[in-house]
Amino acid sequence: MPLSIFDGEILRVDLTKSRISREKLEKYKEFIGGRGVNQYILFHEMPLNTHPFDPETILAIGAGLLCGTEAPGASRVSIDTKNIFTGGIGSSNVGGNFGPALRRAGITNIIITGKAEEVVYLYIDNGDVEIRDASHLKLKAVSEVNNILSRELGKDVHIMTIGPAGEKLVWPACVIVDNARAAGRSGTGAVFGAKNLKAIAVKGDQTIEVADPKKFKEVVKKSIIKMSKSPFNKRRMKYGVYCYEEPWGIESPYRNFSGKVPPLEKKMKLMADEFYKHLVEKKDCDSCPIRCWTIHEVEDNGKRISIEALEGNAIHNFGAKLDMDDPKDILLAHKLCDDLGVDEDVTSNVIAWAIECFEKGIINEKDTRGLKLEWGKRDLIFQLIREIAYREGFGEILAEGCKRASEKIGRDSDKCCVHVKGNDLFECLWMSVAWAFGVVVAPRGGTHTRGAVIEERMKNIPKDLGIELFGVPNIGGPLEYENKERLVVFMERLNAVLDAMGMCMFTHSSTLEMLLPTDYAELLSAATGWDINTSKLLYIGEKLHNVEKAYNVLHTSWGRKDDMPPERFVKVPLDGKYAIDLEKWNSLLDRYYELHGWDSEGRPTKETLLALGLEDIARKLEREGKLPKSSRNLRNEGGIS
Repeated sequence: MPLSIFDGEILRVDLTKSRISREKLEKYKEFIGGRGVNQYILFHEMPLNTHPFDPETILAIGAGLLCGTEAPGASRVSIDTKNIFTGGIGSSNVGGNFGPALRRAGITNIIITGKAEEVVYLYIDNGDVEIRDASHLKLKAVSEVNNILSRELGKDVHIMTIGPAGEKLVWPACVIVDNARAAGRSGTGAVFGAKNLKAIAVKGDQTIEVADPKKFKEVVKKSIIKMSKSPFNKRRMKYGVYCYEEPWGIESPYRNFSGKVPPLEKKMKLMADEFYKHLVEKKDCDSCPIRCWTIHEVEDNGKRISIEALEGNAIHNFGAKLDMDDPKDILLAHKLCDDLGVDEDVTSNVIAWAIECFEKGIINEKDTRGLKLEWGKRDLIFQLIREIAYREGFGEILAEGCKRASEKIGRDSDKCCVHVKGNDLFECLWMSVAWAFGVVVAPRGGTHTRGAVIEERMKNIPKDLGIELFGVPNIGGPLEYENKERLVVFMERLNAVLDAMGMCMFTHSSTLEMLLPTDYAELLSAATGWDINTSKLLYIGEKLHNVEKAYNVLHTSWGRKDDMPPERFVKVPLDGKYAIDLEKWNSLLDRYYELHGWDSEGRPTKETLLALGLEDIARKLEREGKLPKSSRNLRNEGGIS
């Protein structure tokens, strides 16, 4: 029997008691689905003062509302919990085909508590749910888990699993979907491991019915045509995610954000065409016309090795940050991280921290268990990745990120650690104000997937569209601070609602030639039967973003100081020319807080929460003494009504 768009159920799984219960998504539909529902539940139900590894910690997995429909790029699933690095919100979002399969099984979200006595996996077959023994999967690599479960359950199963890193409670441990799609940056894989949950396997073959099928089909067709005409998207359809015309301009994290410019010959070795030589196949996430999921093949030690889902991150992480210059080695490093279940962003960052510390004499071979740390050494880097994943050797020091490692080592090693709110940093912050600002203020601690924008992709915006979306006709150049708060707030709102819908952000890629809020509003309207326009869509996004922010207010003591950039980008100018201006940053932060309707410490006020229909959020913050007294109202700008 077909499922209507809000027919799905939310599973409640208590691993301690091996108990499963259900409730209807309908109860939470104002938060759409995916990240929206996950984080609303986390705000209200996550106990205060819990460690992420405590059994009481909630692990929330949510497929976006449009997963399982024909909406282009609607395949995303969110994993939300307490962030092991920051103590605030932990949030990952990942593609693949797990989310659509979950929705077609009649399940929208899975809320997991407790801890199993022994390692288990969760099996969902069109709504039937079992907690199964996973002792035969213990400490298996991701590829092994996928092979074993596919043989046991059938090739039509979709699998979300952790590697050995998650079971070893390695902080950068991530969750891997469909053998290749990584959900990282918050330690979600370690939370799986702390619960003795190795994997979730799902089969689903029901259909999802939208409210207005005819209109929905028209909007889907129009959206696909629009995306297919984009020159930027055409490159992505050819090369995959790493489609850029060059690895980096000037800005790169070369040798742990040293501020030095990589040699030109290094850049030429890492052009997209050099990786394209190894490309053998491409596939897609469910319903996505972009097909950016690449499969590369290389030969290593006499074996042909297949590597899936290369992203631009790998070129920055391994090519620039760790100074590797062979595309084959970068592909293999990416593969190794996926198979062991470690987030390559954090892993490369903590290794870069260690190499810089070694280079400066802060640590030595006694600290590293006999290893001589050098930039660009393939075998050394591969060894360190393995040691981190298994908490062996020097990897035991590195297995909790650079902030924790520097606290253990001392000796001013913290000066080599580049992080935001305790979360190891991937992104460069020198040459794009909107990008840098969006990264730093992101609630999960340093990420470009909330509000960061590369201004160059929007530089030719028509004045009327600029006014409609941002409230100003001109967003300015990448090094200008004026009006960048509007750009970041807009993107925070848009990406929040897209995560709830399950839409991939590559369907807009921060460009004006692909999907715009009007397109997403039409998709959501036709799917739900609601009357959604751009203003209402962004209002929903603002609501969801404030729930996420309120979680941090409840569970952390963060304030304005935590929204400041890492010192390195202020004191170490890129190429001796570009650095963050703290005076202008502070003014930008004032305008950003004001635009959201938050107080001077970046906390949502009672008036703002009430204006967004979040009375219950305000009440809980007030009970806990966490609600600021400011009477500042939500500003009615940038498309918010």
